[in-house]
Amino acid sequence: MLHAVPELLDALETRLLEGEDPAELLSNIRWSELVGWPENAESAKSLKQRIIAIQTLLMGLQSPLRATLASLSGSAPYGRNGIPADLPILTPRLHGKV
Repeated sequence: MLHAVPELLDALETRLLEGEDPAELLSNIRWSELVGWPENAESAKSLKQRIIAIQTLLMGLQSPLRATLASLSGSAPYGRNGIPADLPILTPRLHGKV
């Protein structure tokens, strides 16, 4: 069992990169006994950046699944600017005296 936050983040990142399920790792943690929490602002900022990097990794790993589910849903995928890709583009025309 892991006892320190940096060790936990290392193990979590390793499991994700190797394609393993991190659920077992996370379910066996006694969060109240976890040590190694940041003691100053600099180490807290470093820990936050590390967690953001792992979140980004998770989002990247979920992207193919999300794309597959979106293609199976039958609804039109979104294109640029959040507008559905299959909608015709309407351009406003200004009329007036020049």
